[in-house]
Amino acid sequence: MISIKNSHVLFVVSLVLNCMFMLVVLYGRRMGPVVYKQSHQLEKDVVFLQRNALSLVVDKPFTSEPAAMESSNNTRVNIITSSSKPTTRAASTNSCDEVNHFAFVKVHKAGSDTLAVMFQRFGDERNLSFVLPVHVWDLHWPNNLREKDYLPLKTDEFNILTYHCLYNKTIFRKLLPEKTKYITILREPYSQFKSTFNYFNIAHKMKERNVSNLAVENNFGLFLSDPDKYMKMMKIVYLPNFMAFDLGFRRDDRNDVQKVINFLQEIENDFTLVMIMEHFDESLIMLKRLFCWPLESILYISKNVRVYNHGVGKPNTTDPVDQKNMALHRSWSQIDYVMYDHFNRTFWKEVALEKRFAEEVVFYKSLNDDISAHCLKTPKLLFHVNASEWNEAFDVPMEICQRMKQTVLRYIKKLKDDYFALPNATIASPQNNNKASILLDDMEKKYQQKQKL
Repeated sequence: MISIKNSHVLFVVSLVLNCMFMLVVLYGRRMGPVVYKQSHQLEKDVVFLQRNALSLVVDKPFTSEPAAMESSNNTRVNIITSSSKPTTRAASTNSCDEVNHFAFVKVHKAGSDTLAVMFQRFGDERNLSFVLPVHVWDLHWPNNLREKDYLPLKTDEFNILTYHCLYNKTIFRKLLPEKTKYITILREPYSQFKSTFNYFNIAHKMKERNVSNLAVENNFGLFLSDPDKYMKMMKIVYLPNFMAFDLGFRRDDRNDVQKVINFLQEIENDFTLVMIMEHFDESLIMLKRLFCWPLESILYISKNVRVYNHGVGKPNTTDPVDQKNMALHRSWSQIDYVMYDHFNRTFWKEVALEKRFAEEVVFYKSLNDDISAHCLKTPKLLFHVNASEWNEAFDVPMEICQRMKQTVLRYIKKLKDDYFALPNATIASPQNNNKASILLDDMEKKYQQKQKL
């Protein structure tokens, strides 16, 4: 857990950081392009110092070598397979109570659609109450949730919130029961940014709006050469530290180390689990264990997987141009990198406390692949899963396959239909919902037209 250990040290570190930023700015203005390499290195040093400043308040210090932070695969393997690590939680969930109250704070372009469908299916199969958007599919994002943004409660309490909504602790605590658990997911920041840039088609929009006269494939690098300038020209406000933004971080606080620390501390304290997209299946097994869910509840078919537009591409560690762009993005979105590094490491520390975790992950991956292939090819046949040490016996009928294949939009439509079928609807009507359905149909057609892998 994060804890403040030495406020005087933090004050000194913060003061040093501010002075270093001022030196970068003043020296850069005076010397211009001649000092690009020196100022860029100083910015990288500031990023590294910020990370080490955060090590004053987290349970495990950051490494003293920046390069070692970029890849910890060997460490992860050792954590999973080591028999000398202490274990506190058993693989079986027979002795615990299933969690039916949770909020999933969606982070853009981090596998959140796949999870949202899974969570919708979980609640649908148990007839749980959702915080459903009045409009098509979000809860007033990118602004804070308001009462008029969701359909009124028609049961004793809300069980699940799983749609795009800025995390605000005060608002969420007023809306959801005290027993609600909070979860989210993070993605490697440069990959998340590239996917966002691709999804919102920013390179083409730069050309269309005469922001750039370069070929479309060159606009990604152009944007990162001066992101604040082009973001302002494009009237986009949420791209820097986009994941932190979704989790409630104020953009104006990005250069304040103490506020970054406070933000990380709040996420650490508020969230039961921060999943990692690069370890999606491992994250789901952790969720299963923490929430005491049956294995069939975490089955999924990947959603919203896209090809990248030309000129963006997936991160390429062998391409010097792409590595330069990554360095530019890191200096612009430092909080996302700090947050990802911290919670990735925290996740693997939690894995180290689990019994036979790797064995269950291997079993689950194989089973989920088989069931996904079955549902996509022959869903009319019943898929039977025998009992194992990881699960009780269960069947996957055609109805479950159909639910697994749903998009978020279609599942919202289904849940809203169920909502309006209940007595005491206090706003809207099935007729008004039909108007929303026509809009949803149009969005769905556009959604299906986009290329997928």
